[in-house]
Amino acid sequence: MNSRSNLAYDHYVANPYPVQHPQTQSNVRIRVSKTKQQVAQRQAKLLSMAKILLVASLAFLVLYRGVIITDTCNAVEQKQNTLNALITSNEKLQVEIDRSLDLDNIETIARDQLGMRRAEKYQTIYIDLEQVDYVEKTAKSEFSPTSHVSEFFSGLMAYLD
Repeated sequence: MNSRSNLAYDHYVANPYPVQHPQTQSNVRIRVSKTKQQVAQRQAKLLSMAKILLVASLAFLVLYRGVIITDTCNAVEQKQNTLNALITSNEKLQVEIDRSLDLDNIETIARDQLGMRRAEKYQTIYIDLEQVDYVEKTAKSEFSPTSHVSEFFSGLMAYLD
């Protein structure tokens, strides 16, 4: 073997950190009372029950959220179906209104149900509603108090005539 050796590579070296065994005395005994053990067991059970309840409540919360989402989606779908039915009904009513506004249909209803008839030639009176529109442009004069007074009186005289 090599004369120069390192103890770090020597496998047969004793443990540098020896385990110290407690010295026992024959007249001293350590006792753990049963009540402390029972209290510790109860606390452990309560802790495990609390953990189980926490996990169960979180699972319930997730399930409840899913139920709420499903109910909301169902309500939206129901409202959408109602909307589609109303749109279809509206379109049918619009078609019926358009059909009823036909002039031949109106004449038939007026003649048959209301007992009306067409006007004769002698009952027809024509009125000429043609009006001539014209604009008269007047030149404005310079401001003078006498011209306004004279215009007022001339307008008053024209109104009285």
